[in-house]
Amino acid sequence: MSELDDYAAKMAARFHTFDQDGDGSITRRDFRLMAERVARAFAVADGTDRAAALQEAADRYWEGMATLADGDLDGHITREEFVGAALVGLHQDPEAFTRIALPWHRAVFTAADHDGDRRVTVNAVDLMLVALGAEPDQARRVAAEHRTDPTGHITEEEILAAVTAYYTTGEPQRAFAVPA
Repeated sequence: MSELDDYAAKMAARFHTFDQDGDGSITRRDFRLMAERVARAFAVADGTDRAAALQEAADRYWEGMATLADGDLDGHITREEFVGAALVGLHQDPEAFTRIALPWHRAVFTAADHDGDRRVTVNAVDLMLVALGAEPDQARRVAAEHRTDPTGHITEEEILAAVTAYYTTGEPQRAFAVPA
């Protein structure tokens, strides 16, 4: 397989985790459900600034993805639209990732970083991945592979670099199950 084929397969797998309600398309509602999952995973209380930041980041992420991927403007992103847009707009244009997806991933990290020191535990990375749709066993393995600092924590910089590489390269992924 070529790098583009690997990337398309990776994004096809990721599509299924974005489709939170399992209806075969991604909508604003799916992004809001994802924000709720992250909030529950890290005990972010409704009505707090962190909860509002997650919802706002999810809405911005949806709007960016819809602009990039919803070709027929029906408010639904199909698997084909998602994979095609990811190939053109994220893989071949890393700046699009920075504009569209990175703010969401920063908000997820902030939800996990309870003390605000820009570092989280391996367990927090595991929880992040599961909240974003990874299989628990896969999430645990991937989280354990991250480099830690001398105190056993993973920095925000490390996490965001890994997320950026995930969305902008054909490097194989191991966090999200590939649907049959």
